[in-house]
Amino acid sequence: MSATAVFGTKSQITTYRVELQVVDKLIGGVPSSRSVIEGWLKTRLGLGDRALQELADATLAERFQDHQPTADELAAALADSEAAPSINGFKRNPDTGMLAYESRCMKAALKEFANSAFPGTKWPGKTAVAEGFRKGLMATLAERVFVEGVYLDLGVVEPSGVEERIKHVMTPKGPRSSIARVEYVNQPKLTFDLAVHDNFLPLDAWGRIWERGEGIGIGADRGRSDGRFELLAFDKVS
Repeated sequence: MSATAVFGTKSQITTYRVELQVVDKLIGGVPSSRSVIEGWLKTRLGLGDRALQELADATLAERFQDHQPTADELAAALADSEAAPSINGFKRNPDTGMLAYESRCMKAALKEFANSAFPGTKWPGKTAVAEGFRKGLMATLAERVFVEGVYLDLGVVEPSGVEERIKHVMTPKGPRSSIARVEYVNQPKLTFDLAVHDNFLPLDAWGRIWERGEGIGIGADRGRSDGRFELLAFDKVS
């Protein structure tokens, strides 16, 4: 059942099929559980990871002056540290088992693209919404444009690989180097439907928004130019 069925009205939603191709790496941004982090810490310590060993030595000096901790105790202490390694990855679509980019993240990215393409309160198609309409495009898009579904499959069941990245953080005890571990998928292709209420934006405005998005990218670590993409299709389907 739907609102149109209940009231016998015609839908005001226009649907576009979107296809985009990530040109390099899509970086996962979902924090892993503590148990995953502790397990990874124990594994990396056993492999003699130099950067992690430096963090372990500092933790030993600060917290275990009276005894030698077990591997589990040390991993737990490292996970509690302000400079603890973080492990970010992807959610998994429970229906397909594939790694996925969440629709809500794509919606947030679209809002970012729109705000970059048309900052302020002047934008093409504004008069088509309502006379005297005052909102900026980002706020309008939040209310009228929706990415269908919950998960956008990435076409793989496991990440292409893992990168370890050093990040510098300021803690109460001064600057520390923090190890960030990120999962990535190489050049995934995403296909999804975009539901637009009242079809208020002209195509040239959509073109500007997506062009800006190609430069900004999607996923985590966009400041490093990860997640940039090429738009392959934006086709009206209904």
